[in-house]
Amino acid sequence: MDGFMLPWTTIQAYECDTTSDHNPLLGVLVGDKTSTDEGSRTIWPVFTLILSYIFDYWGKEWNTESYDITYERFISFLTLLKTRCQQHFKLNHARPSIPQNHVKLLAQSRSLAFKAKRKGDIELRKEARRLRNLARFELKKFQKEQLAKQLKERHLSGETSRLFWGKTKRHFHLVSSSLRRFLPPCEEIIKDSQIMTNMTADHYERLFEAPVVIRPHPYVDGPPVQWKNAAEPIPTVTYPEIVNILRSRKKEKCLDIHGLSPFILDKIPQNYWHLLAQLHNYSFTEGYILKKFKEVRMIFLAKKNAVCSPDQTRPISLLDSFLKVQEKLFHNRFLKILNDHGILPDNQSGFRAGFRLQTRVLLLIEQL
Repeated sequence: MDGFMLPWTTIQAYECDTTSDHNPLLGVLVGDKTSTDEGSRTIWPVFTLILSYIFDYWGKEWNTESYDITYERFISFLTLLKTRCQQHFKLNHARPSIPQNHVKLLAQSRSLAFKAKRKGDIELRKEARRLRNLARFELKKFQKEQLAKQLKERHLSGETSRLFWGKTKRHFHLVSSSLRRFLPPCEEIIKDSQIMTNMTADHYERLFEAPVVIRPHPYVDGPPVQWKNAAEPIPTVTYPEIVNILRSRKKEKCLDIHGLSPFILDKIPQNYWHLLAQLHNYSFTEGYILKKFKEVRMIFLAKKNAVCSPDQTRPISLLDSFLKVQEKLFHNRFLKILNDHGILPDNQSGFRAGFRLQTRVLLLIEQL
């Protein structure tokens, strides 16, 4: 796919052989500002169906080029497809969905009320009033049940919790100030967002640069270190292992730098993970990290005041969604090496599965 960008849109055209009389296009309109009176929702069944339909194409193209190029094309396609499957609507016209039997009851009472008004029949008017009161009672009962359900499932991932927090977050009060301006040592407040971004990037590049370590006794004549497990192969990533990781992960909706979120991983057909398993195995075998994995979206929050210097900010890194899966795969293999070779002592209980404060207390009692 060849892509080109304009100031207001991004277009990608499929240039290979096709039976259509025109090239299929994927277009994404980009506006300067986000409208506050518009909402959007993604039609995930359509997203999954299209990915299932074109799986054969990605199966053929997966190993034709380097993994860097293939992965870049794949995530670009996912981003465009996700945007194409979005449905936009006016927020003032949006209403919560209600069961079909309630809709039928409301429509029946409304129709009967118009009929009673047209004919002037008192009995029809009484029946319409009865149906209207019944519909109101059933609707209030349904709303109470939905509120109790949302309150019960507010901490679980899914549509219910999203609706609950979407209604309640407007009543929250900000605890920490958002970052608005920079106040450098020259005492001149900086408002330009691009200058603020460059200043923050320079600050954290200097903060996290590799330190210069001076070793007075290098021991250059010492023999090289011989690791006991140097010849052990890294366990191969399998499809069932990836599926178990996907089931255990939280379905977060925070977007990475590519516009994807961990929530989208469940919407991708599972046969795609056979292809991604090849990518993870290549990364572990060759010790290579994809270039797109190194691109991170960073959000900076002010620690105290909204106007501060760059060293008074707190950075939050949003990693690539597929990198989080590989991170968990690496974590499992790393823990296996630590446990098999007994590198961690038994009295280290912090941040370890199966070791708690009670375990440390029992060890202390045995030592006493």
